[in-house]
Amino acid sequence: MTWQVVALSGQDVHLVGPDGGGEAVLAGHLFADPGFTVIGAEMPQAAPRWGLFETAPAAAREKALAWQRHVREVECGLADGPGSEGVVRPQYDAERHTLAEREQAKAEELTALGFGRVSRTTVQRMRLAYRKQGLWGLLDHRTTRASSPTGRADERVVAAVREALRRRRGRSKGTINGLFPPDQPDP
Repeated sequence: MTWQVVALSGQDVHLVGPDGGGEAVLAGHLFADPGFTVIGAEMPQAAPRWGLFETAPAAAREKALAWQRHVREVECGLADGPGSEGVVRPQYDAERHTLAEREQAKAEELTALGFGRVSRTTVQRMRLAYRKQGLWGLLDHRTTRASSPTGRADERVVAAVREALRRRRGRSKGTINGLFPPDQPDP
């Protein structure tokens, strides 16, 4: 079913359906719906992750912005995106090269620029991540993960240790052996 956006009010998107009936939905719900698409857009636009991009470290944001220019150049030939000023470089001309050829050219260029060894598959993965998630998809998410005081320890182990410590609360600090049941041999 095709709906038309007729108004925006804060986070509310006001829509009119094919039968003339209207509805208001939250933008987040609309963007999260797997059936949602923008009709008539030159390229699919990612729903922005409001404010999340700014929480990433500055170096990670700069790298994501650099990737954005490269991804745009692969897709439309211009680093600043469709409709921007500039000349399409020959290796990114969509009329002369397939998308796979443009991705390969970009991989070679990025490797030569010092991005490390970049493969065509990496360029393709970044391009698809950008289409799906915008700049958020181009971030190195190792920099955006919240750290945990327990690291990568299994949650069951953490829970067991916490429970053992809880049972010991208020007692003498004792020794490590105090954490083991009395019928267990010393470690």
